[in-house]
Amino acid sequence: MFKKLFDMDNPVMQALSTAADLLVLNLLTLLCCLPVVTAGAAWTALHDVVYKIVQQEETYPYRMFFPAFKANLKKGIPLGLIFLGAACVIIMNYLAASVTLPPFRFVSAAVGLLVLAIGNYAFALTARFENTLKETLKNAAKLAVGCFPRTLGMVVFEVAVYVGGIHFFAIGVPLLFLFGFSVPVYVCALLYRPVFEHLEENGGT
Repeated sequence: MFKKLFDMDNPVMQALSTAADLLVLNLLTLLCCLPVVTAGAAWTALHDVVYKIVQQEETYPYRMFFPAFKANLKKGIPLGLIFLGAACVIIMNYLAASVTLPPFRFVSAAVGLLVLAIGNYAFALTARFENTLKETLKNAAKLAVGCFPRTLGMVVFEVAVYVGGIHFFAIGVPLLFLFGFSVPVYVCALLYRPVFEHLEENGGT
């Protein structure tokens, strides 16, 4: 009985192994986001390694993350700066609307969700496919709209995680620190995996 319990083919052990991998990846991503300017490369590397976990490839997060981070510096940095800039503008508009025109907060929130949806695909596409920054953003926008049910699932899960983490502050913040990046990316990868497999079978995007 105990032999079966600790067998790595056991679903419980597989789940624990995945959780441990996601914990390591989350901490590495946080570390590599500290310079801020490298956040895009860190996020791209996270998508790269998590996608391999979802595909059930043999993964070693610590060994795989840094090569992926280094390989994606050139592509990830400008992409990250674009989304960081967009996030700053959206937040400032939201705060300004809260003071002057409260109803316009919903417009800022809607734009924020759209940017989040496009970002999910943009970093994943950067990790998996060779393309220009302009083409990556264009393809990410197309996928966000064209795969709407999957996109909606990603955004709803991410919003639920972060809103729940803030609402249940005492428990939520430590959990966000440990899994706040990696678990949402893992769920997103589960959702976009069939789309990416279809793209890869048809020569990429």
